[in-house]
Amino acid sequence: MTLATKETIFKYIPQRDPICLVHNIYECSYEASKTGFLVEAHHIFVSDGKLTEPGIVENLAQSVAAQAGYLSYENNIPPKLGFIANIKDLKIFFQPPVGSEVITRISVKTQVLNFTLIEAASFVNDEPVATCEMKIFLQE
Repeated sequence: MTLATKETIFKYIPQRDPICLVHNIYECSYEASKTGFLVEAHHIFVSDGKLTEPGIVENLAQSVAAQAGYLSYENNIPPKLGFIANIKDLKIFFQPPVGSEVITRISVKTQVLNFTLIEAASFVNDEPVATCEMKIFLQE
């Protein structure tokens, strides 16, 4: 089941084209989420037919934003502005080619005050694209 599509994703994330890197929300709860992004040839983060490293990191971060935005919107809670406070143990295994769908999974490890610690991993056809741990700061 798809909870959000490219046509409806902007209800949940602040990013807009040309830098939007989440097209679908497939699963979403307070503990975890799963998003999808179709790598398009004309995208600003695509070079030489592949999603660039900054695009891969931005996809991970926007997937976190999509989770928070979706949960806020669906529960009639005003969304909070979030910032990446830290990225730890980032590993990029390959750059996805144009035409592939990047599936990103977010798992919330812990929340303390305004900080959320998450694990993020992205895949194309079950092959790992990138993994990392992110600390997100939510502004009150």
